[in-house]
Amino acid sequence: MHEAGLLAAAVADAVAAAGPGTAPPVVLEVRIQDPLHVAPESARLHAELALRARGWDHVRIEVVAAPVTCVACDAENEARPDHPFCAACGWPLPRQGGHAVEATFRWEVPV
Repeated sequence: MHEAGLLAAAVADAVAAAGPGTAPPVVLEVRIQDPLHVAPESARLHAELALRARGWDHVRIEVVAAPVTCVACDAENEARPDHPFCAACGWPLPRQGGHAVEATFRWEVPV
C-alpha cells in the first residue's frame, strides 16, 4: 500500500513542476526507479487514482521500470517485488537509491 503515497507524492510533484494554471496534460510518465519495491501494476493503479482525484481521467499513463544490474554477474534484470533475484545467477538484487518513483507530464505525444 506504500505505492499509494509514493504515487500521490510523485503526481503532486509533477503538478507543482508544471506550474499554476497549466492545461491538463496528455500523458503521465511514471518511472519506477526501484522496481524491487514498486510493481508496475500497482504504480499504474495508484497513478490512475491520483489523476482521477484531480479530474484528469483522460490522461494516458505510461509506466517504465528501470532495469536492475546484478552486483554478482553484472546482468541487467527486469526486477519485481515478488522476485528480487537475478534471473541469470540467482543472487539477490540490490535496492536502488533515490526516489522509488518519479512522474512527469507531457502535453504532446511524441511522433
